Amino acid sequence: MRHYTVNNAQYVVYESEDELPPDVYPIKDWRNGGLFDWVLADDGCFIQILRKGTMTKPKGKVRQVAYIGTCTGTFIVSPKTKMDTSKRVNIYSLGGDVERNQRLDDRENLSTREELFVTYLAKGVDPRKAYLEAFPTNNPHYAGTRAGQLIKTARVRSAMKEELKPYMEQLGLDENYVLSNIKEVIDSSDGKVADKLKALFKLADIMDMEDKNTTQVTTMTGAVFQGFTPEKLEEVERPKEIE
Repeated sequence: MRHYTVNNAQYVVYESEDELPPDVYPIKDWRNGGLFDWVLADDGCFIQILRKGTMTKPKGKVRQVAYIGTCTGTFIVSPKTKMDTSKRVNIYSLGGDVERNQRLDDRENLSTREELFVTYLAKGVDPRKAYLEAFPTNNPHYAGTRAGQLIKTARVRSAMKEELKPYMEQLGLDENYVLSNIKEVIDSSDGKVADKLKALFKLADIMDMEDKNTTQVTTMTGAVFQGFTPEKLEEVERPKEIE
């Protein structure tokens, strides 16, 4: 859970359903929430509505629009609006800038739903489907976009590597394997050297063999590892019998 202070009052954002007090019954669609109701935000967290009203737009067919405000921001009530719980610099401004330490890329710790997302990825689930399973949304386009953003964050990449270590050990994928194969590729005259090196560099990135201060393997190759396929995991878990 996260704590915020607004006008000398303390407010809480719950990051998972397990954290909710027994007397809190959140509304699943925040757009239907009333003043002081607890609602489920689009990022999977639970937050209380502190302000609610209407405002007049300077132009457009619909001039009067409803809005709700929380301890982290203010949002137009619309089917197209996505409400998250990241803290804005100005919580009273529509679409205000998110505080640096609250941005998706800058957070260090995984939320409960992000942990579930990583678990699905490590099992070979497609990123979009993994997001749909881990977060409260039924919008495939939104899920695909958010999944792509999450996969690029340092905290998710680090968690993925930890999840995959046991599988990699069973497959015999260690530093010696990577280095020996890089040497083999360099020494060979195969026309597909670039493809092999791309795969090996990606594997090196997974294993934290690259110095992140000097080399960005993901940037160089354009590849982001998204977990083993279910078939590969099954092969690891049920190795072939030796005849």
